[in-house]
Amino acid sequence: MSTPLLIVAAAITIGSRVVALAILPPLRGPIAALARRLPAPLFAALAALSLTGHEDGVFAPGMLTAVGCALIVALRWSSLLAILGAGLGGFLAASLIW
Repeated sequence: MSTPLLIVAAAITIGSRVVALAILPPLRGPIAALARRLPAPLFAALAALSLTGHEDGVFAPGMLTAVGCALIVALRWSSLLAILGAGLGGFLAASLIW
């Protein structure tokens, strides 16, 4: 990845977060709790995608199962290790089935 591309990707990421914080009202209730725990399942999905290199990308059945399992565990626990383990377990189980 070239340096200018990295800078543009960082600017888009940071810019979108700044705009969202400035424009959108703060989340409340159960949606706020889910949003606080969402980065760990997303990290689990990105890690699984980079490790597997599926052609289907995030729409592969194993990937969708991994994200679902990670999200379910994230609703109960905030441990990144538990969330990654659930995502990996879901991915492995789906890989055996599909």
